[in-house]
Amino acid sequence: MKNALVALVVLFLIACNSFDTNTNSARPNANIVTDLPKGSWKISYFFKDRLDRTNAFSGFTFRFESNGTVIVTSDGFNESGTWAYKDLQSGIIVHDSTESNEKLILSFPDKNIFGELSDNWQITMASTIKTELFGQSSGNDHMQFLTFSKI
Repeated sequence: MKNALVALVVLFLIACNSFDTNTNSARPNANIVTDLPKGSWKISYFFKDRLDRTNAFSGFTFRFESNGTVIVTSDGFNESGTWAYKDLQSGIIVHDSTESNEKLILSFPDKNIFGELSDNWQITMASTIKTELFGQSSGNDHMQFLTFSKI
């Protein structure tokens, strides 16, 4: 009887463990490191300086390479920048519940339209099909939002 009880407890623990989503509560968006390099993305929403600027980026495809390069292409156009995931959890206290300690850092040359995307974006949500980012425009308190959707 004792062996049956032990076996039942072990099976229960294994079953509970199989439902674990493997999401680290301290770093819920760390999957962005492996999800972004899988496939091509488009900007499905970009709001900056109180304006919806999504249309300025229509037709552009973004490929996030695992080496930290992001390549933007569209009908013969090719531009590159860099991207990085950064977890600022250690040593930083966040007082605003909308603020995240996880950042997606984008950097493009300032000479073109993609320079507008250069920022240390707060990651609000990252999945295999969509990444939502939040920030503030430099020099003012205007909110900015950037969403990448898988193509």
